[in-house]
Amino acid sequence: MKKALFLLLIIQFSLCSPISSQETEGIGSDLPSVKDIAFSLGDVFMVNLVFNSGARIILQEEYSETNLSTMKKNLNRNWCWDKDGFFMNQFGHPYQGSLYFASGRSNGLDFWQSFFVAATGSFLWEEFGETTTPAVNDFITTPICGTLIGEGLHRLYVDASELCPAFAWILSPVSALNSSFRNTKYSVSGRTEEIDFLFHGEFLASKVDFSDNLTEDLSKKKAGGGGIHIQYGSPDAHSTKEPLDFFTVDMNYAISPHYYSGDFCIDGFLYSHALYFEESEGSLGINLLYEGNKTKDMIFSNSALGIKYIGSKNFPSSCCKIRYFFQLGGVFLGTRGLYRLTKDINVGLKKSIRANPPRTYNFGGGAILKLGFSAGNRFVGTFWGNAEISFLEPYPYAKLDDAECNGHFLFLATLAYEHEITNHFSVGVKDCFIYKKDWFVSEADSRQIVNSLQLYGKFTFRR
Repeated sequence: MKKALFLLLIIQFSLCSPISSQETEGIGSDLPSVKDIAFSLGDVFMVNLVFNSGARIILQEEYSETNLSTMKKNLNRNWCWDKDGFFMNQFGHPYQGSLYFASGRSNGLDFWQSFFVAATGSFLWEEFGETTTPAVNDFITTPICGTLIGEGLHRLYVDASELCPAFAWILSPVSALNSSFRNTKYSVSGRTEEIDFLFHGEFLASKVDFSDNLTEDLSKKKAGGGGIHIQYGSPDAHSTKEPLDFFTVDMNYAISPHYYSGDFCIDGFLYSHALYFEESEGSLGINLLYEGNKTKDMIFSNSALGIKYIGSKNFPSSCCKIRYFFQLGGVFLGTRGLYRLTKDINVGLKKSIRANPPRTYNFGGGAILKLGFSAGNRFVGTFWGNAEISFLEPYPYAKLDDAECNGHFLFLATLAYEHEITNHFSVGVKDCFIYKKDWFVSEADSRQIVNSLQLYGKFTFRR
């Protein structure tokens, strides 16, 4: 009964939250119509049906064998912290949440109403879409990180639909379906300002040791890869008209015969206000951040809400511009991999483990601090760098019994130089450093150090 009342409250908030501005052409009222609500919920049911059917028919996963009995059982279960792998929990669920979000956003609902639609979709999936016990971590990650990703994809879809409709369908299929079915064009504040495509080669050295001095792992690797950087909106003296009308996306990967790595970061203003000073200007606001890293030996991610300041200063005499930022936030859901468990997994044991390896990381909450700068001009080149410190304390019931931890510390730093060769192409060199420390309850503490040197090329397209 409590869960049913909770679901009703989600729907109530999603329908009563006022739309601050008209987002979609053809939607003229401050509140969504019954038709908009019906289409939004219909899309949510469609998304859940597609995911459940795909898992049942294509992947033949046991968790998808749902029926009235499993649904009733889930309604009477206490929620848990699940043991799914990193890709499922930190990629799969946020993407699923982005489709829920798009279900509301592309049917005339505003940002916050669409967030509650995402929460509703996540609740329905946890209770009725799978046979496993509903998971607390999924219900946090799916709607919140899904909203951040969903709004970004919806905005990129609006831009792409004018330039390459086929690619727009890939970015946000739910938005594309609703646009075609309802014959509606979407309107949002802001636009994509810059897209960078990167390719690189890197040399990486990593070290793992333990406080008992009994074990130490050293390795050196070479890899190649690529990435993308997207800047939506301008950070200079930015005042928010709608949530996430300024955000950035960074995704990178590297691969070799015996190594792989991938990292991502999406960060945007929920609200910001422009500040002007005598010789500089800036943007101060509330930001939502979702970032993560997955390699063969290391796992971590942060979902954080906090404050961020982006400042800039021009030096006309030298044609130089300096930009810097400061970011402080609370990590409401972070993950930290446990090295011993990561090394012990054999992903070739059976099909189910290959598709979704068991969880080798803790969930927790904590704090994060990020700093960064860039400075230069087209003649000298650009120096840029950033640093990040985060502390994470595992949530009590989320700890893995195999390797209980008291806390985690993470430090990241990047320093780079790049030079523009032509109007659209630059080359650069970048050094990335990672230090990760884990304090265990009954085992030796572990420390991981990774340093990689990259040579990269970058194709830049600006508006």
